[in-house]
Amino acid sequence: MAPSRRDFLKTGALVGAGLVMFPHVFAGTEPERAPAGPSGEIAVALIGCGAQGNVLLDALMRLNRSFGVRVVAVCDIWKFKLDATVRRLRANGREVNGYADFREMLARERSLDAVFVATPDFCHAPQTLACLAAGKHVYCEKMMAENVEGARAIVRAARDARERGLLTQIGHQRRSNPYYRYAFEKILPSGMLGRITHGIGQWNRAVSRDVVAPKKFRPDAALLREFGYEDERQFLNWRWFKKYSGGPVSDLGAHQIDIFNWFFGDPESVIAAGGNDYYANHEWYDNVTATFAYATPAGKVRVTYQTLTTTSYGGGYFEAFAGDEGSLRLSEKPSLVRVYQEPRSVADWREFVARGLLENRAVPAEAAAAALEDGVEDARASASAPADEFVFPRGVALGAKTIHQPHVENFVRAIRGKAELTCDAEEAFRAEAPIYRVNEAVAAEKMLRYSPEDFAV
Repeated sequence: MAPSRRDFLKTGALVGAGLVMFPHVFAGTEPERAPAGPSGEIAVALIGCGAQGNVLLDALMRLNRSFGVRVVAVCDIWKFKLDATVRRLRANGREVNGYADFREMLARERSLDAVFVATPDFCHAPQTLACLAAGKHVYCEKMMAENVEGARAIVRAARDARERGLLTQIGHQRRSNPYYRYAFEKILPSGMLGRITHGIGQWNRAVSRDVVAPKKFRPDAALLREFGYEDERQFLNWRWFKKYSGGPVSDLGAHQIDIFNWFFGDPESVIAAGGNDYYANHEWYDNVTATFAYATPAGKVRVTYQTLTTTSYGGGYFEAFAGDEGSLRLSEKPSLVRVYQEPRSVADWREFVARGLLENRAVPAEAAAAALEDGVEDARASASAPADEFVFPRGVALGAKTIHQPHVENFVRAIRGKAELTCDAEEAFRAEAPIYRVNEAVAAEKMLRYSPEDFAV
């Protein structure tokens, strides 16, 4: 039942490159162990002990008792990160094995039920395919690959694996976040926003220098080359190089563009601008602004997304939905989540409060008075007067959970047969397919239209 080597070769250059980098990845193997059932301990491994890998590890360690999850192995080609992660787990009373090569880990750790993949984008497809072929459930970080053909390869393998009872979750963690799910299931269907005409998203970051390894803990150069990296600098700063990722619009934008594609469906077109305007030694654009057009039953919706890596201008990261009756701002930062009623709205939003959909937080009087100048209202300002502000009910909250924890919980519950995945490979591909063309639109300096082929697997 394992996908064949020939099938994977059909997926294009990325997976072909993966065969060179990881020559034993696609050896067909039967599952080492039956998928974990509704009860019993779930043994998991983590590939990639960097920042994101440790975020996932935080969530897994929190699930240890209540969900019966046990981390039994971790893997990373950088010994410095691998040893630190092993020490961390053992300091918390967990027996764990460390590996430099994920192929060795899969061969030796026969008790594994699931694997979390948190490596650079270009590793996602070959590692996910190998884990599925070995009979493991997989949680793979977004993007599924650095190009669309690699993502298609994961979808095909995930379909085959599903027939064997194996699940594939993709790390678009907002899909499981209670704030986002509440907005999708309650706020938008209520009609309180009226006709949504625009979306706005941003994730801006201040200037940062390239990562440099301490001399004492430099990664092994031969091992880097074996796993596809040209040198240490590219390994440590892989997000900036076209061989390994799609750049900032993929690294940051994928999380947020995913939300607009989830809420509005497949976009019709994208126009984008950006460039290498600041960092002379990077391949990918250091700034991108893209506008997507969506055809919805209520009418056209245009979404503008911005990611800057040279300034933290505006602060925070969020996704906003602007309607003629009200607006919604979502974020993984709970303090930024707000719903606003338009001043022109004739609806009585006290009804939404009475129904428990919202809680009222009226705009202070001094803010409302800001549109007055010398006691005389400017007619132009009145059309942009501050809106009444509302928040989600207190019951909609992360509580003590980390922002990635609900998505990891959903994956574990689905393995136990107690939930459906909130973002399986099929669902993720519909959201990721448009993102792969944003950089193409920047390079072309023109609008690109999506076709059914863009979303076909």
